[in-house]
Amino acid sequence: MHFPAKSEHVVAFSLVIAMLSVPARGSQIANDGFAPSFPIYANSGSGFGGAWAQGGFNAFASGYVSNDRSLCYPQLETSGGSVSGAAFDAINGTVRPLARFLGSNGTTAYLSFLIQPNGTLNDGIFDGFFGVTLNSSAGNDVFVGKPGGGAEERYVIENRGGAGQIPSLVTPVVGRTTLLVVKVQFLAGNDLFTLYVNPTPGRPEPSSTIVKSDVDLGVVSKIGIYSTGAFTVDEIRIGTTFADVTPQQEKGSANHSEGCLEDAQ
Repeated sequence: MHFPAKSEHVVAFSLVIAMLSVPARGSQIANDGFAPSFPIYANSGSGFGGAWAQGGFNAFASGYVSNDRSLCYPQLETSGGSVSGAAFDAINGTVRPLARFLGSNGTTAYLSFLIQPNGTLNDGIFDGFFGVTLNSSAGNDVFVGKPGGGAEERYVIENRGGAGQIPSLVTPVVGRTTLLVVKVQFLAGNDLFTLYVNPTPGRPEPSSTIVKSDVDLGVVSKIGIYSTGAFTVDEIRIGTTFADVTPQQEKGSANHSEGCLEDAQ
């Protein structure tokens, strides 16, 4: 049984999150830096087919709020602004349709985002999970982030709900920003997922042994933010190359370092 989130601590996502449009880079498919631009609500960014809206499996609330400061990660290009959720006694979720669906056999896509635990780790129903989902039209969603079971003290990639969990060696730390990148190779059978934790922006794609190969994701029509724990997420990017989703901050350009919620450690 899930219960509504406390209204005094949250504001509906669809009423407060605002984003500025950011041009896509090269073969970048979509991006959202969550830069606030009131009163344009939750429908900017680039590469999407609609606005963010409450959604996700058993998500009975969407209590997320916008921040005017970005999460910052060394050398990564950021745009200012971010989105946070508190610890909840219900599953919170919001999804956004992609303008260009993913999943054709023989293609590859990359997803990246910044994430930072807040409050008390594991606080919230189901041990306070939080992360980003690739949402399949067949319901075989894949979750990337801090889980609510299994290796709770690691960032993981798993089926939404916890099955097929593959943990990294990196521990979520309150106030510390982490860059997570997932490479998805869409195949005729099960797809191949490779997780990179804290890669260096502007460098070639590194090697990784964090590989998941037990699910056929099918057609990915949406991405989601999915949580019960306290966290902040920022700079969601989807592209066809590793470089698309790990753009290095250009020398001389604004880096938002003075506005960071917390620097990566």
